[in-house]
Amino acid sequence: MSNIVVANSNPEYAKRIAAVLRSSGFFVGAVCATGAQVIDFTRNHYRGGVAVCSVRLRDMAAINLPRMVGTSYDFLFLVSSKLAPTCEKLEQAVLMLPINRIQLISTVNMFLNLSDPTLFSVRKKLSTENRDEKQLIQSAKALLMKRNYFTEPQAHRFLQKKSMDTGKKMAETAMIILNS
Repeated sequence: MSNIVVANSNPEYAKRIAAVLRSSGFFVGAVCATGAQVIDFTRNHYRGGVAVCSVRLRDMAAINLPRMVGTSYDFLFLVSSKLAPTCEKLEQAVLMLPINRIQLISTVNMFLNLSDPTLFSVRKKLSTENRDEKQLIQSAKALLMKRNYFTEPQAHRFLQKKSMDTGKKMAETAMIILNS
């Protein structure tokens, strides 16, 4: 089972985000206010998952967490519009504040679906025959750019990395992203 950890310097805000995710059927394993808590949780729950974090936590800048935690957890950063220029430096998914509930749920669902090795065999019935593979990849990149504020090169690298991590073709990964 994939874990979700929510981290925000304001514990009440973190609890509200966790409540939104739980009400949508997700399992939230931890709600944290510090980077140390996130690191501790991810080390104890090494099977992987998603970390939904504000950019700043009580004890550190959360943008350093992906490097510290490793590749078993995907990070979704919640960024205020005044910190938007930071987004281009991040190689992680981003949602701008105030959070759109549907975008939050879609992005977390995308990460969980990408990490589920059994999912694509079920979805394989959704044939790519009707859509050119390049078009699937372009559509997925466009979605990542719109919803998660990736630049085009970042979206492309994200698709490549997720494809390599899961052993799937880029078109298969694109289809999972588009269907999440």
